Amino acid sequence: MGEKSSWKDMKRRAFEAFGRDGKLSVSELEEIVDIGCADGDFDEQEKAVLISIIATLTGAEMSNAMWIKIDELIHKFDLHLDSEAVIEHLDDEDDFLT
Repeated sequence: MGEKSSWKDMKRRAFEAFGRDGKLSVSELEEIVDIGCADGDFDEQEKAVLISIIATLTGAEMSNAMWIKIDELIHKFDLHLDSEAVIEHLDDEDDFLT
């Protein structure tokens, strides 16, 4: 556990991705997660950053592929309790699009 957390690098990469076109793609989300996993440990700070990134997604970004990726990340990093409100928020936004 001597490795330094990569949460700042994750935030920086998310900022760059959103800054390009105001959106986040599945591949960009995967890159952000890869940054956090690089040291072999996805710590609590990195989980918090991931949850905050997911919370910023809008209904327009929630393609089927993005839903699948988010579900995968929730299970992989055991984000169930931490992300419940985030997922409900995304579900609510999606209702407005239909």
